[in-house]
Amino acid sequence: MKLYGVPQSPFVRKVRIALEEKGIPYANEPLVPFPKTPELLALSPIGKIPFLRDGDVVVPDSSVICAYLEKKHPRPALYPSEPADYAKALFLEEYADTRLGQATLPLLFERFVKKILQGEDADEARVKVLLEQELPPAMDYLESQVPESGDSVLARFGIADIAIGTQLAILPGVGVEIDAGRWPRVDRYFRALLARPSFKTAMAE
Repeated sequence: MKLYGVPQSPFVRKVRIALEEKGIPYANEPLVPFPKTPELLALSPIGKIPFLRDGDVVVPDSSVICAYLEKKHPRPALYPSEPADYAKALFLEEYADTRLGQATLPLLFERFVKKILQGEDADEARVKVLLEQELPPAMDYLESQVPESGDSVLARFGIADIAIGTQLAILPGVGVEIDAGRWPRVDRYFRALLARPSFKTAMAE
């Protein structure tokens, strides 16, 4: 299998962690999704990373890729078998990718993409709005969902934890610490996730 994308992308990391957890051999193929070339759009019609090539099969979108991996390599399972837990896992994955991403992804753009890749100054006024208005309510909800101990929001580690963890991992990379006084459960949970070998591998770059 070949995974295309840049290692700093939370969605690339999400798939890498799933691959690592399942012990599936894969190769990283660095790819910046700009410009939107016809070749890129032929492989990823929405023009985003990551996408996975598995022989003749090309699978775009991190959530679709993870679901594909689960079908092809069902053990160890990253999705719950019980319907209610399965639904909650899918929702928390979506919550991380979208609602939490509304705060973390613009932070990544301002303090990494613009500064490191484009040589431009970050818009710190926008960063302030993100940290004061966008991030807190998203984190408040996570705090209500995270248990007091362990590295999983459900009975066992799985796709929800991967999605949440990879979005939270943006924060230290852009100079933002989780407020342990306000979100103690999230802070403890995130540290537990970072201790997993799969997270260590995905975060190394």
